[in-house]
Amino acid sequence: MTTNNTNNITDNIHEFLDGNLSDSEKDHLWSKLLGSPDDLDYLTTLATLKKMGQDGAFNSESKKTFTIFRLGSRSGINAFKPYLAAASALIIGMLILFNIFTSSDSANGISPIAMIEYEIERSAEDLSLFENHLQRAFTYSAAGDLDKALNQLELASAMDDLSEYQKVDLLMVEGAVLYNSGEFSNALDVFDSVTTIENIDFQNLEKSTWYLANTQIHLGMMNEAEENIKKVIELDGAFSRMAKQTLANF
Repeated sequence: MTTNNTNNITDNIHEFLDGNLSDSEKDHLWSKLLGSPDDLDYLTTLATLKKMGQDGAFNSESKKTFTIFRLGSRSGINAFKPYLAAASALIIGMLILFNIFTSSDSANGISPIAMIEYEIERSAEDLSLFENHLQRAFTYSAAGDLDKALNQLELASAMDDLSEYQKVDLLMVEGAVLYNSGEFSNALDVFDSVTTIENIDFQNLEKSTWYLANTQIHLGMMNEAEENIKKVIELDGAFSRMAKQTLANF
């Protein structure tokens, strides 16, 4: 990479974090970042420091002195973990959105959801080994390494004494990883299997039906998608409003 190109990417990273890039400029930047781990690491570093500043970590009231160093260094990473996690979550989400929007077209002008998020309420320090496997699966899939993502899910599946809820959660994450990776045919099988589980809880029934419908839209299965969207509306849960908006475009 030449010095001019490096400076250009660096400038664009700063402009991106300041919210000054157009959509096309963002797409161009992400295409460059996907092929440059060092520049992506630089973005993560800046995003983390920006998050720390927003949270007042550098205020004089904190009475702390922070040394700026690469986030990959072993010596100080623990102090930055909460901020690094927040910045990484943003960047992973942006990478997934870039991959989805640049690699797949919506069917018949109806736009399915761009990505499925992994919802977890506890901090990284409080995660169980099972939850860590699921989180890592999402991280690997966002980085484009589906094999490693699926390996994490296999490790989670092999754990002893999984509860019925954990088994459903595992399937939901598997479906989401496949969906976010553009493996819609495989995601279809997973979400379809979840919707047929007996005595499944309401939340996962609604989610799996909604995600199944969006997967079917990606695959051009419009009649099947429409039926499942109607089921989501009948369930009248958290996704009913989005389902109604999507159904209006059929």
